[in-house]
Amino acid sequence: MARLVVLLLVLLLKGALAGDYGAVVLYDHSEVRFFPDGRKVWKEETAVKILGRKGIKDFGEITIPFSTEHQRVKILYAYTVLPDGRVVKPEKKAFNIVYPPFSSEAPIYSDLKYQTISMPAVKEGAIVKYAFTLETFKPYMKNEFWATNFFQDEYPVKEAVFKAYIPKGKHYKFKTYNIAPERATPKVTHAKGYTVLTWRLTDIPPIKKEQHMPPMGEVAKRVTITSLRTWNQVAKWYAELAKDAVTPSESVKRLAQRIAGDKGTLEEKVRAVYTFVSKNIRYVGMEFGINGYKPHSADTVLKNRYGDCKDHATLLIAMLKSLGVECYPVLIPTQSKANLDPDLPLPTAFNHEIAVARLNHRFLFMDTTSDYVPYGHIPSEDQGRRVLVVDINAQRGTVVETPVALPEENLEGFDGEFSLSSSGKLSGTIRFTYTGVYSEYKRAQFLNMNPSLVKSHIEKLASDISPGFEVKDYRITGVKELNTSRVTVELKGADEGYGTVTQHYLIARMPVPEYGKLSAIVAPKDRVYPYIIGYRMAKKTHVKLNLPKSFRLYLKPENFYFQNEVGSFSVVWSFSGSVVEMGSELVLRKHRVSPKEYSQLRRLFNTAVKTLRNQSIILRRKGVGSWN
Repeated sequence: MARLVVLLLVLLLKGALAGDYGAVVLYDHSEVRFFPDGRKVWKEETAVKILGRKGIKDFGEITIPFSTEHQRVKILYAYTVLPDGRVVKPEKKAFNIVYPPFSSEAPIYSDLKYQTISMPAVKEGAIVKYAFTLETFKPYMKNEFWATNFFQDEYPVKEAVFKAYIPKGKHYKFKTYNIAPERATPKVTHAKGYTVLTWRLTDIPPIKKEQHMPPMGEVAKRVTITSLRTWNQVAKWYAELAKDAVTPSESVKRLAQRIAGDKGTLEEKVRAVYTFVSKNIRYVGMEFGINGYKPHSADTVLKNRYGDCKDHATLLIAMLKSLGVECYPVLIPTQSKANLDPDLPLPTAFNHEIAVARLNHRFLFMDTTSDYVPYGHIPSEDQGRRVLVVDINAQRGTVVETPVALPEENLEGFDGEFSLSSSGKLSGTIRFTYTGVYSEYKRAQFLNMNPSLVKSHIEKLASDISPGFEVKDYRITGVKELNTSRVTVELKGADEGYGTVTQHYLIARMPVPEYGKLSAIVAPKDRVYPYIIGYRMAKKTHVKLNLPKSFRLYLKPENFYFQNEVGSFSVVWSFSGSVVEMGSELVLRKHRVSPKEYSQLRRLFNTAVKTLRNQSIILRRKGVGSWN
């Protein structure tokens, strides 16, 4: 009887978990056959049992991306098996080749297509089955091949099999990730002209989704195979593709010279070119390499006034070359992709391209795909990434790591000077200061708001400090300028009922930000995966409060300091006559926090929020009893 109860509990638990995920992958069988000239054929067969609404949504429409210039898709079969065993096949009109949403806006990006299959009769208890081949008939790199297979995703997988057919005599190497050693070694067999590697994994748990977790490529069970020996091969290949594109035409040279104009220093000229490309070339985003790796010429990008990341970098490099500045393309995996593995060279390690210039004996990384990022900075998703810098002339590459900005470079600052009246009215001026990633965010906000929304946003900023604070005037600076990292918001106003007045006392919280969102993002007690913040940062406040003449400070607040491995938080008070000043500083020194360190991040953020929330002053009316 006890065994029966345990069995029922296990079955119920398994059913609940499966229902949570909406589907279970019964099998995922993939194989890739490489050819010596670089061609390959990928075959995939999948069966998925639908268990809930999420499964219906995710598997009701099958999407297969492919390059029309390099690849052909062939659907081998697709059908739905109903719970009663009946088979329902899609109608002919259920198979479609469609454009990605952005193609209509940018007609030169016509290579990427989606093969879609609208699966019929998909409901709870049904099984979706489909198979296809994806043939790369035009190799991206002659005589070389590579491929990655994921065994794990957000759904449970009963069985996953991956076979790789390697031409005999062809160099190759592979690497597995997040797979236990006893399951990571493939079974090696031989077929006519091929060495066959086979991996088989069973009962693979789903990836538990967490906010701010690493990309799937970093945490999932996967294997990657490549025939490439060194990253120089990747650099040489890309140099061949890009060498003509980065050669400046006469029109590009003339524009660069005109923009540089009479700027005094070389750095001022580079700054001017960076600002031009950022502000005047519309970014059309797509993953690096899906529509082909070859960038359009700098002249074409300039004429069209739009381009993807490769095109942005190409135009910037060409214009700077016109000014005699050494500048190189940088192939980069952003934080949404697993970081580059130095031991495993392959072009698909990247999903973005930026540029780096050698200027005044230092390297300056530049990403012009956003018109919010100031000169001298790169977006947080570009920071701390292993990248390949390509020397086009030498046809060589160097793997380096992009810099991570110091905490003080990503500053959210608050300065206030207030007067508190005997009736509890608070009046004064507030200044918010944003630099680094905070300035990028504020630029994006303000540049995409109409005037009425800007006013509403300013009022919200004030109400976060003091609910009921009425803004009488405000000024915003630095939003349209990429020559500065600083965006400021200054406002004046008052709150009639800020303090609490009793017969003998006046009680008021210090008018400072509480940063309550910090507690919200560390609300879960534990984590499975690292917390990817993406940047280091500092939050600084300084408030000067003039006390009413009829009151004196009753209790002096105390200084406070807290520090652990991920950062620190402090509060410092000073008193002079009828003026009270308070300063606080929160510093986060890590842009990536491991699961073991997460408890310290949680404690740091919660300590800061609670401490700031409790910073109050108590005043006692003069002439009433004794006071300190």
